[in-house]
Amino acid sequence: MLRLEVLSEEQLHELHVAALDILQDVGVKFSLPAALELFQSAGAEVDEKKKVVKIPYYLVEESIKKTPHKFTAHARDARYTFEVERNTVHFGTVGFATRIVDPETENFRPLFKTDLANLAKVADALEHVDYFLTMGEPMDVSMGVADRYQWLLSLENIGKHIWCQSLDRDGALDAIKMGALICGGEKELAKTPIFTVVVCLPSPLEHDPGGTEALIECSRAGVPMMIDSGPLSGANSPATLAGTLVLNVAELLSAVVLTRLVNPRAPLVLTSWARSIDMKTGSVVFGSPEFGLLHACIAQMGRFYDIPTGGGGVLSDSKTVDAQNGYEKMLTGILPALSGLNMVTGMGLVGSESIASYQQLIMDNEVVGMIKRAKRGVGFSKDALAVELIKKVGFEGNFLKEKHTLQHYHAEHWIPTLSDRDTPDGWVRSGSPDLRQKAKEAAMQILKTHQPQPIPSEIDVELRKVVELAERKHAKT
Repeated sequence: MLRLEVLSEEQLHELHVAALDILQDVGVKFSLPAALELFQSAGAEVDEKKKVVKIPYYLVEESIKKTPHKFTAHARDARYTFEVERNTVHFGTVGFATRIVDPETENFRPLFKTDLANLAKVADALEHVDYFLTMGEPMDVSMGVADRYQWLLSLENIGKHIWCQSLDRDGALDAIKMGALICGGEKELAKTPIFTVVVCLPSPLEHDPGGTEALIECSRAGVPMMIDSGPLSGANSPATLAGTLVLNVAELLSAVVLTRLVNPRAPLVLTSWARSIDMKTGSVVFGSPEFGLLHACIAQMGRFYDIPTGGGGVLSDSKTVDAQNGYEKMLTGILPALSGLNMVTGMGLVGSESIASYQQLIMDNEVVGMIKRAKRGVGFSKDALAVELIKKVGFEGNFLKEKHTLQHYHAEHWIPTLSDRDTPDGWVRSGSPDLRQKAKEAAMQILKTHQPQPIPSEIDVELRKVVELAERKHAKT
């Protein structure tokens, strides 16, 4: 298996020590009183007036040791359950787009509930989508309950492991209720978690109250959490990649400590969305070499801590399916994958992670298939070396008729489902098919024919009641 190492062991240790220095000397701001109380009881230095916690070295390192080294990402459809551990790499979709490329007009338009449901169905059918990070934020519901609809539509329309956001305590509790309804209770949900809760940390060095509430509730419930820190190099983090990594790691470790104070055994995925800004346009950049390198480094830090990692990959700043889209998607996917990032998240969106696309989801499935094959490297078993076969065939022979070819070809060689490998004349004779059109047709065919594993109707009724209650509560505020 191929492995890319961007940082040396000495540099990893240096990065760790630098992050510890930031946490102990500068600290992190927590506006939620309950978080300040947790840190104070654990021996951290708490400034209640400034709401700043300075976390001593020993508390950080104790928390790292307590954090689970692996966990099982269960799925509603058990065929898609997988292990998140040291040497595994999995690929998923990305969210939370507010617009979509309309498959009929090819124009951008707002993303609606039906779009999110359909995107989930397509993702359910694709071989290389290992998990589903809810791809959109529907614009036809109230923003105050959009996260509940994200959970509902994801649970209803895909059988794979789900990543979705919770923005505050109530949102996290509703997500836990939904998961418990499907799994048969909160204890069963903790034993067989069918989802991971996404909580984003604002940079630099701050935890917002809602996100902190969500972390505390998810830790109590024992469900996996994707803790996401996304500093912007040159804006709210240093312009140097090393400096951005120091801030990134410090923010992630502050959340490790908080969650360990609630429940030491709650699973975590340390997730980076570190990126940069384009100084000419002010735009946030996703499809750059620096983006790939930052996430490759986080993969190494995860192995240094022996904690699962995740982050962006297979992303592009292009607004359409074009050459820029292709080379950026491949670069940002293969760097973290070869570095061992456990959860590479980015399939299905264009426009710097803001616009969902059916065609892009189909095409990213092809890209990820290529990356997975590259990561496997070259097998060197005695049978793979094929010395006796070469001796048998000898001079001027061919290997097409040999059983060895039949036995090994499909396992050894990546077989495309979308890419064109015909001759130029054959391509012209077949009508010069356009890749975008082929991808659109593939997505539409999935929507016509594929049915994800259904949720029992009586449970689905209860799931919808959770969302309806949240809507009524929100309407009163």
